[in-house]
Amino acid sequence: MFNELCYFFNTFEELLSLYLKLETMGENSKSIILDRIKTGLSKAQFREGFSDKYSKEEIYHTPEKPLIEIFEAELVKINGRFHYCEDEGDAVKKLKELNVENELDTVFCSDKNLTGMLSKAEIGCISEFADLDTIKTGVSACEYLIARFGSVLVSSAIAGARKVFSFPHTHIVIAYENQLVLEIEEGIKGVSSKYKNALPSQITNITGPSRTADIEKTLILGAHGPKELIVIIIKSL
Repeated sequence: MFNELCYFFNTFEELLSLYLKLETMGENSKSIILDRIKTGLSKAQFREGFSDKYSKEEIYHTPEKPLIEIFEAELVKINGRFHYCEDEGDAVKKLKELNVENELDTVFCSDKNLTGMLSKAEIGCISEFADLDTIKTGVSACEYLIARFGSVLVSSAIAGARKVFSFPHTHIVIAYENQLVLEIEEGIKGVSSKYKNALPSQITNITGPSRTADIEKTLILGAHGPKELIVIIIKSL
């Protein structure tokens, strides 16, 4: 990770200057960071004449694999779950399986297109988010899927909006393959083009289940949002 960051500095002196600033802070909590910087400096390779006009391709290489494969691999890396379906009928079968496996019970979903799918899967659904304790699962659509990071780009314009992204224990996203893009930049441009002058008040990029390591640097899932993220992608016609 650190070696990659080194390429954002034109010279060794620039990176060393940052290192010295951190060292003068004198906080015990910085000792781990400083040790990592020292290790990184000992291994880093610096490019000569790296200008401010570097291309994105120099930092992010264009992958050769299909977007669907990249997305799946990245999502699984960050503890997300991935399911690919040939059509909506296949997605209904997968929802039935998830209901048996996870005991979804009654789920929260305000998207009329998705509530029909849930009904076919014989899963109880409510569209009003009243009692937080009784709702374990939220189902929503998304704006785009970001293959580079295995992320889900959502906005406040989506049915259920902030509630479905934040409160349930499990968040199930149902999307279509044509919503896959490689970079966040492409997704943001797509959202801007879609909503034009009525841009949503919130645009969020969800990367895996909610997590934090603030307390004693111990990773905890579900601290600030859903503990489990499941993405179902339906093959586009």
